[in-house]
Amino acid sequence: MPNYDTQYPNFDVMREKEHWDSHTREIVIERLTTEALRSYQYLSDQEAETLFRICAILLDDDRSPILSYVVYHFESVLQSGIGESQRKSGVPNQSDLIHGGLTWLDQVCEERYGLKFVALDKPVQELAIQQAVNGDFTRASLAVPIPVKDWIDKVLAEAVAAYYSHPSIWSEIGYAGPAYPRGYVRSELGLTDPWEARRDGK
Repeated sequence: MPNYDTQYPNFDVMREKEHWDSHTREIVIERLTTEALRSYQYLSDQEAETLFRICAILLDDDRSPILSYVVYHFESVLQSGIGESQRKSGVPNQSDLIHGGLTWLDQVCEERYGLKFVALDKPVQELAIQQAVNGDFTRASLAVPIPVKDWIDKVLAEAVAAYYSHPSIWSEIGYAGPAYPRGYVRSELGLTDPWEARRDGK
């Protein structure tokens, strides 16, 4: 996978996986395998493809292995029975919010451009997402109204959380991973442990 403007071109966090506890290692390795998984229980195939395209725009990254993991993060969020911590009054639960927002996006794209979101050319998709972010897309009406700003904020928050938990992104930003049970020792400013990333590329 090509690097994206990384200051750590020779660093690969996965070289340190044998130093992690077995449970952590299993979780992180699984994040590298989601591209091969193409079946969803809580997302339809079209919803998954729509999220893939939305996240590629929001994250400014179109690499399939990483975005596939991001989409599977949404699948995990939808099937999780864990609560949402905090949710504003009047905002639907995260499942209804995500599903409803994807339905809403397709409706407004059909009204404005004559096609569902995934069928649009990428520049038009980018414009549609910018319009959603700006609050300029308000024409479609749903049986259950969707607060668009809350929907796009939710999608962005979950996409960023998933993106920066992918080991390929860890390598690019120079993050050396969980480091358990070994632990970080040289925590003073400017010092790194021998196995951490260095900007000199070594």
